[in-house]
Amino acid sequence: MKNLKLLLLAAVITAAALPATAQLSDTYVIAAAANQTGAFGTHWKTRFTIFNPHLDETLWVSVTFLPTGGRPQPDPNDEFLIELPPNALAYSENILEDLYDTQGGGALLVATFADDNPHLPDDMLSRSFLVTTDTYNNPNNTGTFGQTIPGVWTGLLDYEFDRISAIVPMVRNHGDWRTNIGAVNLGRCEVRLFVSAYDGDGNTVLDQAVFPIPPLAHHQLPLPVALEIGSVEFSVDDPCTGDPDRLAVVFPYTSTIDRRTGDPTYGVPQLLAEPGDLFAKGQTIDPRTIGTEIDSTYARKVRDQAQRRGAARLTRDATGWKITQ
Repeated sequence: MKNLKLLLLAAVITAAALPATAQLSDTYVIAAAANQTGAFGTHWKTRFTIFNPHLDETLWVSVTFLPTGGRPQPDPNDEFLIELPPNALAYSENILEDLYDTQGGGALLVATFADDNPHLPDDMLSRSFLVTTDTYNNPNNTGTFGQTIPGVWTGLLDYEFDRISAIVPMVRNHGDWRTNIGAVNLGRCEVRLFVSAYDGDGNTVLDQAVFPIPPLAHHQLPLPVALEIGSVEFSVDDPCTGDPDRLAVVFPYTSTIDRRTGDPTYGVPQLLAEPGDLFAKGQTIDPRTIGTEIDSTYARKVRDQAQRRGAARLTRDATGWKITQ
């Protein structure tokens, strides 16, 4: 690998609650993206930003859109490539409209692959980059409000297989507060997302409610119980766990909205394991390393189910490199 800029990050938070060190990857999931109207005249859009930290190497970055509810079979999902110059940042103020010309919601798989970057060594660090998004509203062009939705790469497998669940604390769904729950399923089979909710005293107010998520799809629904303040826990049942080419990695989240202002807060789940799994057979597992980290090998199986629509255009103006079709 040639010259890679050293990035000093105060903290990078992933769904696995990794240590506060510089974390780069060649594969990310944006669990929620939107270009759709909402309550009280809102229009939610997703601002998308990618950065190439390599000082003298171009990156070709693949972006695959997984829509809410999934595509009717056998229609493929849509993929575009973005050519990102060395040490450059590219962005879109509304990625679902600018790149996919679509209304609605979904999720994004963002990755670099060896065959798209044959000029680079075939390893993660050589193809690493950074991505983040903001899903926001700008009512009457008076100023934006919204939530940052980071790129993550650690998700949930079938619970019976790996004994890992994930929990979001500080959730409200009562009075002035409304919470949506959502997830993206990167597997080839429909999975069941189990959702439990606990009040502030630890009482169970929702016990493993089932929310089906189609293959290669995003899904979002309102939390079905009132919660003055509490937490929400997720686990997964995947019928394809035994098939490495079809098994699911699932990325859940919460989004809590202040009804008075419309301002949302995104909840990134923290992964949990039973003590017996962490200390099995006398061996201690670092709890910060639990969960399934997807890489470009897994991402390729998702990308291979999509249809490449071409390369995005980067238009340079006074604000930077803007992404369009």
